[in-house]
Amino acid sequence: MNAAKILIVDDEANIRLMLRTALRTSGYDVIEAGDGREAIRMIEHDAPDLVVLDVSMPVLDGMGVLRELRTMKVSPKPRVVVLTAFGSIPLAVQATRLGAVDFLEKPISPDELRMAVESALSESSMVLKPDKTDEDVAGGHTAILERACDALRMSRVTDAETLLMKAADLAQSDPFYFNLLGALYETQSQWRLAKKFYGRAMTLDKHYLPPQHNMRRIYELEQWGRSSKPIFLGDETEVRLAELVRHKK
Repeated sequence: MNAAKILIVDDEANIRLMLRTALRTSGYDVIEAGDGREAIRMIEHDAPDLVVLDVSMPVLDGMGVLRELRTMKVSPKPRVVVLTAFGSIPLAVQATRLGAVDFLEKPISPDELRMAVESALSESSMVLKPDKTDEDVAGGHTAILERACDALRMSRVTDAETLLMKAADLAQSDPFYFNLLGALYETQSQWRLAKKFYGRAMTLDKHYLPPQHNMRRIYELEQWGRSSKPIFLGDETEVRLAELVRHKK
């Protein structure tokens, strides 16, 4: 019997029922909240180990809960897995920036939920990242991504993160953006999130090579604990190669 306590936060009763059923059959102790404000009270008084948090809710939405959680005095803070509507990648990116360890896009299956919860509970800690100050960057999202790529290449991870968060709303259909996000999280050893973003890049462009290389790299790391492959950021050489492959089709 798994004694971990999980708080489900969603304003839709039928969604809570599905989540509750899936988790209780796996032996978790499940409690529920119907909005963000109620969730904050339960985090303070019931000390859940993990929160499954819907983003879109009345009273206080999921992003509001994540922001309040950053300043709460509870210790240890619960890990958070967020639920987003299908295609709401900018929100998912923002949620991971605010400290969520994973995100799931609705609709989700019970097995997907259980795998995400098990993985989140096995994480050593939840790292809450500070807010970044927004500033205008000339040249559109392509210029931002190029700067983020340069920052990652020079191991300036914080600078790269700042730039990628600025590009979130503009670059949600750009596989280059999602490959860089995957690389960002891989440098932080957050392989589950890295694989999600690499996978999104591959979905957007099946001929784009960098995320394919990076997926194989993570597979080798998970299977054998080592890989001779570098992280492919999608720089000019790889982009040109991907374009050549696309033109042959």
